[in-house]
Amino acid sequence: MQKLEQLQRKVKNAEDLQSIVRTMKVMASVGIHQFEDAADSLGDYYDTLERGLQVVLSREFSEARPFLSSDDEGSAGIIVIGSSQSLCGPFDESILTYTLEKIREDKKRDTQFFVLGERLTGYLHQAGVSVDKQFILPGSAGGIGGLVLDLLAGIEEWQATQDIRSIRVLHNKPADKEGYTSHSQHLLPLNKRWLERLVDRPWPTNNLPQYRADAHTLFLSLLRQYLFVSLYRAVAESLVAEYTSRLSAMQQAEKKIDERLEKLNRAYTHERQSAITSELLDIMAGFEAAQSMDENNQ
Repeated sequence: MQKLEQLQRKVKNAEDLQSIVRTMKVMASVGIHQFEDAADSLGDYYDTLERGLQVVLSREFSEARPFLSSDDEGSAGIIVIGSSQSLCGPFDESILTYTLEKIREDKKRDTQFFVLGERLTGYLHQAGVSVDKQFILPGSAGGIGGLVLDLLAGIEEWQATQDIRSIRVLHNKPADKEGYTSHSQHLLPLNKRWLERLVDRPWPTNNLPQYRADAHTLFLSLLRQYLFVSLYRAVAESLVAEYTSRLSAMQQAEKKIDERLEKLNRAYTHERQSAITSELLDIMAGFEAAQSMDENNQ
């Protein structure tokens, strides 16, 4: 009976763990859809920004020249995005390896780091990388905007106090076959060919737009919005990849728990059947002994 009770407790614990894992699977699925929608929602706004840049630069391309300096000049700033929570497989390890590769490529440059995610910050410290500032990732799409504004404030401080002109963001992003892949996006300096293509692109209507605002002020405003959208998308894509990785980890955990439960239930059924059989044999032995005593008394 003691072994039966032990098996019963193990089955109960496994069922409780199974329930937790299933709940986490649901939460991961909800998170994936939420952050996918956040990333997809930027498409039209990004197109509008490009049109705005096209209008300004068609008349005053010189406004962009201060932001077209060589990427090899001066200090660099790198924003690295890790995980918001644990239980997402080798997510942080993947972006850590990718980041260290980029550091080795730029080993002669003075580089400052902003890191999103506590675990990744710890890994970078262990690897000997000094982190300028750590940011906390949001648990919902509604928190991405505030985080990006904080990052923009940090970038402006970099530019003002350390004259950092080269800035890029490293993050994991969803991939069809591999789940996710590590990705690097240069935010500054701006890509000259991209801007030239914008200027040469035909306008969709016959009415060319005009603006009354100062070209310099308007360009800087559009540039800030471009940085906002780029960072917002990077954070959203990283969170999609993270939650996809977490869902995969939970699916693997659920499979192992199901296998464990199946073994425990088989063991419990076998042990219970053995106990019943033993009790029946005891009853039969007692009955036969009583019957034998009755025959002897007769």
